[in-house]
Amino acid sequence: MFESNPLPVLWHFVHEWWFAYEIVLALFIVGALLERRWPVERLQSRTATRLNLAYSAVSTAIGRATQPLTAAASVWVVNLLGGGLIALPAHGWGVLVSILAVVLTIDLLEYWFHRLQHAWPLLWRMHSFHHSAESFNVTVTTRHYWFEALLKGCMMYPLVGVLFKVEPSIVGVATLIFLPGNFFAHLNLRIDLGRFITWVNNPQYHRLHHSRRTEHFDKNFTQLLPLWDRLFGTMWVPAPHEWPQTGLDDDAEPASVLVALYWPLRKRTAGEPAAVTQRAAE
Repeated sequence: MFESNPLPVLWHFVHEWWFAYEIVLALFIVGALLERRWPVERLQSRTATRLNLAYSAVSTAIGRATQPLTAAASVWVVNLLGGGLIALPAHGWGVLVSILAVVLTIDLLEYWFHRLQHAWPLLWRMHSFHHSAESFNVTVTTRHYWFEALLKGCMMYPLVGVLFKVEPSIVGVATLIFLPGNFFAHLNLRIDLGRFITWVNNPQYHRLHHSRRTEHFDKNFTQLLPLWDRLFGTMWVPAPHEWPQTGLDDDAEPASVLVALYWPLRKRTAGEPAAVTQRAAE
């Protein structure tokens, strides 16, 4: 009787979802405190912020619910392609080499996937949801279309397992490096890094990627290290005064969480297709 009871399973799912959301919420709070002290824009839409928070809760739940699917797909891809081509050390000082290798590999994969999101219209239809935010702040960090996480989990991240035979704990450490870095890059924070502006992704560097100005289109794709933008010719070094407005050039933004959930399938306005196609192609 107890084995058929769905309540324990449901409680376990809710507990895992809430733990994941607690981490995100803590980073939101820290980011909001920094933004309040040194903001780029002092007046931002509270409605948009509330929508981002609500959408984050829903998308986090979707991510937890689909985790078994992405895990199974990842194992299948790794086994199919013969995983673990390079064994990384798991002890001593070699662990630092392993962490660096995993971080660089994931960051490079993120860079190229991000470029594909701007080059392929279908991927751009999803990714434009992230770019539609006119109020650029810490809550935009998790404002990614929910299906993108499935694509990455099933197709991109397994490539790390194909390339490396690595301890899960090392992958976990690498993830912890990316998490705060991603939140930091989306802050509404006026910070001057001087000569270090192109050393690591940061609020001004990434804000240019979200810029409405055409000269900034398809620049600064990196998630963590601007090194990739420099190597592949997509770097725009921000001048001290460059803090442009963000959002899509057609002013499209979701009006509710429901609209956000089916964003790529929404009914488009008369002027929107051309704007989206132009942004994806540039």
